[in-house]
Amino acid sequence: MELSDADAQAVLRVAGRLTQHPPLDFAEVLAAVREEIECDSASFNDMVMASRDFRYVMVPATDSARAARLKPHYDAYFHEHPLIAAATNTSGLGAIRFCDVDGSDVTSTDLFRQFYGPLNVRFQLVVQLPSPPDVVVGYALNRSEMAGEFSDRDVAVLNALSGHLAMHHRAALDIERTRLVNAELDRHAWAVVSVRSDRMIEASSSELLPAGVRVPEALKPLVGGDTSRRDVTLGTQQWECIAHPIPFGPTVLFLRRRHDTEEDTARLIAAGLTPRQAQTLLVLAGTGGSNSELAADLGVSEATVKKHLESVFRVLSVTSRTAAIGRLRELTETSAP
Repeated sequence: MELSDADAQAVLRVAGRLTQHPPLDFAEVLAAVREEIECDSASFNDMVMASRDFRYVMVPATDSARAARLKPHYDAYFHEHPLIAAATNTSGLGAIRFCDVDGSDVTSTDLFRQFYGPLNVRFQLVVQLPSPPDVVVGYALNRSEMAGEFSDRDVAVLNALSGHLAMHHRAALDIERTRLVNAELDRHAWAVVSVRSDRMIEASSSELLPAGVRVPEALKPLVGGDTSRRDVTLGTQQWECIAHPIPFGPTVLFLRRRHDTEEDTARLIAAGLTPRQAQTLLVLAGTGGSNSELAADLGVSEATVKKHLESVFRVLSVTSRTAAIGRLRELTETSAP
């Protein structure tokens, strides 16, 4: 079915909202879709089939509360869902309703009797988004018996929106992953900052040096020159900085707080390690290298590294490299003694 001009405008209205930055949360997306396709409730669903890890966002809130109480029944009988079966067996199926699945009578299933019936859902329109194997990601719109079946127009509008919904989903996940990665980099590793020749930061993994501002005076000599490495003072903190100019592009700065290593060393010493043992553990955590690689980094023999690690394991009451690194994280991510 082709969209009318009015329906095409409706799709464009929703698509425009889906491109906002930062992205709408999933409840806001559901609200936007419901403005153009009338339904009693709607949900965004992310389901890992093998582990039965079913996560969802549902609007309105009253239906979400009821769905939460009934969810154990859904978990038990989801395999009876005709639309999930159809979507997982046929790629690129598009938006579908209960009535689009041949031979399907959802009202005769335990899924309907135990979940959809008590939720007052008789008709459903769903669209699946691109997802990894054995994962179902998509949107579901629900109507009661009184509200009636979804029309061919509703199916056409949701189909037209499916690509925009998929792009929003991808953007939302990428932004959240980037936020988590940057937070960990900021705490434990190098901050990565891209600086243009006019000294404006165009991208950054650190909240200390956000995009859209000029670099501090201490970093300006490093921009646009040759590859270099030096310590700089930012505020009251000492930072190790490596500058790499990109031909015909920005300068990429890698920065790491000096005080982090010193503070972590102090906490490890307070836990009973010697300075050399603490240094060995910190290099291990930072590189994951073998004993020979650690020896090269530390400028000592492989036998000395092995001796230091044995002492580290004994003092920290662990029996493996992985456990030692885990104990290091525990000690350095809590308040200093």
